[in-house]
Amino acid sequence: MIYKLINLDYLLGGKKKKKKKIPSTPKKTKHKRKKEKLSILKIIKINSKQIKVNKLCPNPECVQISFLANHKLRKHCGKCGYSSYNNRLSKKSILFFKGN
Repeated sequence: MIYKLINLDYLLGGKKKKKKKIPSTPKKTKHKRKKEKLSILKIIKINSKQIKVNKLCPNPECVQISFLANHKLRKHCGKCGYSSYNNRLSKKSILFFKGN
């Protein structure tokens, strides 16, 4: 009899199980990266008897195969984060891009 009373004391203060939430909207689809075929042709430009290649990254820690990406105002390495700005920029625009 004593054991039954002890069990009742423990059960009275407990919480019930939570109901499982059913989502009202469907799940978001994750963005899948599309692989471009022959993307090396964007880096290498072949004319008659001449091959023009984007500049390689000058950072010694970076791999020698990594090319600098050409943007409107700068050239940027995606692996190490090195970036060089074009000469035609004013000091104000350089400060703007650095975030100051």
